[in-house]
Amino acid sequence: MELIDTATNTSLCLNCKAEVSSNFCPDCGQRQMVKRLSLREGWNDFWARIYGFDGLFLNTLRDLTIKPGLAAREFVNGNRVTYYGPVGYFFLMITLYLIVASFLNIEIRDVMKLSSSVAATNQPLAGSGQDQFNAMILNMISDNLKLFSFMIIPFQALMAMLFFRKSRFNFIEHSVVPLYVTGHAFWPSIIGLFLYRIQGPSTYQAMLGLISIPLYVLACLQFYNYQSRWKVFVKSLMAYISAYFVFVIFFVVVIFIYVLSNPELLELLRPSNNR
Repeated sequence: MELIDTATNTSLCLNCKAEVSSNFCPDCGQRQMVKRLSLREGWNDFWARIYGFDGLFLNTLRDLTIKPGLAAREFVNGNRVTYYGPVGYFFLMITLYLIVASFLNIEIRDVMKLSSSVAATNQPLAGSGQDQFNAMILNMISDNLKLFSFMIIPFQALMAMLFFRKSRFNFIEHSVVPLYVTGHAFWPSIIGLFLYRIQGPSTYQAMLGLISIPLYVLACLQFYNYQSRWKVFVKSLMAYISAYFVFVIFFVVVIFIYVLSNPELLELLRPSNNR
């Protein structure tokens, strides 16, 4: 299918009507020669969008695995063709994670409960007010996983600005590394879902999420290259830990305000309901 300007006998873009002399429109990127809709054409179009005409998805997947900081630096420096954008990749991966969980009939709250039980030193009594309160918090986070996963990014960018202030990157540029790393860390989480379905809950599956720590440090070592590797290593760990520490404080304050405004939740936390 091709659109022709009969007055000048030149090819026009099917989308923006600009003159086209190649396979793709130079203004909007629309493909010039479009075949009739069919099952095969739909399948090819699907893979073209996932894979990208120049290997966009595989380039992003490969480089975020072996050189995440260099990929982030390339994007910040203006390369917008080789890789998926950090925000798009982040939401693509978390969406894929949720789709796989749904396909495997796994409740995200059950996975999160496993992770929290691994981290907790003691557990509240089953059926107690504290147990019901914890379940409510887990349900709220699991039902809004995209939001809560994204909320940590500004804190990580802020801590990166603090610890790497001589890098001269602005707030948005500092957010590229945590967006890429957090999104890419969903790959081991997806593997954990399959292990969860095959073998059932186990501690090492919950620990797969910790891959984000060495991945973040590796990314920082490659992204912030104006200092010695030892300094960047220490600062990246401090920035990562500080970001989560500040985020937890922020989250606790928000929950505290919410609890104070909700008498039913205050009742759950009464000592008489937790004996």
